[in-house]
Amino acid sequence: MKVNLLTGVFISAFSTIVHAQSQEVFNSPLNISIHASGNFGELRGTHFHTGLDIKTQQRIGLPVYAPADGFVSRIKVSTWGYGKALYIDHPNGQTTVYGHLDSYAGDIAKLVLDRHYSENNFEIEIFPRKNELAVKKGQIIAYTGNTGGSGGPHLHYEFRDTKTQNIINPLREGLDKLLTDTQAPTINGLYVYPVGSDASANENETPTQLSYVTQKDGSLLASPVKGRGDLSFGIDIHDTANFNTNKNGVYMVETSVNGKPLFSYKFDLFSFNETGFVNALVDYERYLSTKKKVQRLFYDKPYALSVLTVDANKGVFNVKSGQNYNYTIVLSDYHGNKTTIKIPVEYSSAVAKTKKTIPTGEYKINSDRDYIFEKNKVTVSIPAKAFYNDFLMDMSVDNEVLKLHKPVVPVAKSMSITFDTSGMTIANRDKSFIARVDGGKRDYFKTTKKGNLWTIYTKSFGDYKIIADENAPTIDKASFTEGQWLSNESEISFLVRDDISGIDTINGYINGNWILLDFDYKTRKILHKFSDGKVVSGRNDVVIKVKDNVGNEGVYESHFFRG
Repeated sequence: MKVNLLTGVFISAFSTIVHAQSQEVFNSPLNISIHASGNFGELRGTHFHTGLDIKTQQRIGLPVYAPADGFVSRIKVSTWGYGKALYIDHPNGQTTVYGHLDSYAGDIAKLVLDRHYSENNFEIEIFPRKNELAVKKGQIIAYTGNTGGSGGPHLHYEFRDTKTQNIINPLREGLDKLLTDTQAPTINGLYVYPVGSDASANENETPTQLSYVTQKDGSLLASPVKGRGDLSFGIDIHDTANFNTNKNGVYMVETSVNGKPLFSYKFDLFSFNETGFVNALVDYERYLSTKKKVQRLFYDKPYALSVLTVDANKGVFNVKSGQNYNYTIVLSDYHGNKTTIKIPVEYSSAVAKTKKTIPTGEYKINSDRDYIFEKNKVTVSIPAKAFYNDFLMDMSVDNEVLKLHKPVVPVAKSMSITFDTSGMTIANRDKSFIARVDGGKRDYFKTTKKGNLWTIYTKSFGDYKIIADENAPTIDKASFTEGQWLSNESEISFLVRDDISGIDTINGYINGNWILLDFDYKTRKILHKFSDGKVVSGRNDVVIKVKDNVGNEGVYESHFFRG
């Protein structure tokens, strides 16, 4: 669901949100009108979204206010994920989380800066003692940014149960009171799925897209489905809101056939270990080829996604001779706006013109079992529950290249791949590693080397081989020229790059002293702020050292002057 305030309405940092469960009163975390670019439960590429992404007017540096009294329980600065993140525990038993921050404020900022320099590291994690960093409602705690895996400036705002760490829909906690949404969810595509071995729909044994029209009452009516056997459906959907064009997830989906509930979900709360189930919910192979997230309204094998409610037939119904069926899908957002589509289904004995492709593969995989496969000095170990469904898998090893199936099956748990390198000609073993190389890739994997046995862990099918990286990272595009006077500047920056194994560590020094360098992997930019107090009057000698994941080091040396 996309949520917004009415255009022109100003929400101050001291506007209140009444907590729905314990009557805790929360302020807005930002002193601007709120527009959401992402919502809770939204289907992302590898996970369900865990919070509300609040737009920051495409700006960095807006103040973030503590929405209620509490204390800082965790601070994490990472190159990836949430980037610079802050966690506040509140007396009502909840934790609020703030992600992709640009910087911290006040005593929090001082603690973070001190820790960077005590550890000589950009990536840090701090767990302050209870009440060591107490915050008051309305206090500035940080500033918005675009750090980590952010696709643009925004604030990731999240609610968690402090004890269980389960993630809670912020709208459920009262944030919906500040937001206006009168727009019903939208259906982008509707598909019928013949599920059973003898099933067909509209003379097809493969999934087929359906057309639909809008009725006078606003509901949608699909073109009739004529088929037989076990059928179900899939939908490509999104939700919008007033004055907002972003396409986000739908809060609740309910399906029924002739009034009997089949398959439904509602995103109120879930745990972090469930986020990967997004790949079980969507038609994964279709997503890889089209980037469309068609949600399958059934499953082959049950999976432990707590937001689901599914009947004993796994969301599937059987179309029998002489009977007609009315299949209904109801989409709802958190504010109660609904879209309903009805699909008439009737029996047909017509022979399918389009046949389903019969799966092939050397090994029959039962997803409930462990497996170990060995071929030509390569071993693949697969734990139970590594996959959501059973399937036929291929594996071959030719010319020291492992071809492990095709990347069309989602992997839930890491598999291990071990190459026995005895007898292999590897020119530079210290700089070599196991990489995924299909599709023109050269994806680095941390390779554990125990003698001749080299092992990686992966959640991806594809082609794997041992390759070498003998090229050092590059450091260039300095923001100053050598010997330049920087009396009026507030920072220096550089661009870093490594094209094979990837960057492992970045260290900078001014006059022999370690300096903090912020690193944004999206732009490849590293930056040092003079406000850290490491620059002196007169000449400043700069050394930047960047190592890649196999130990190649690039070094940049220069100097500047400051008055």
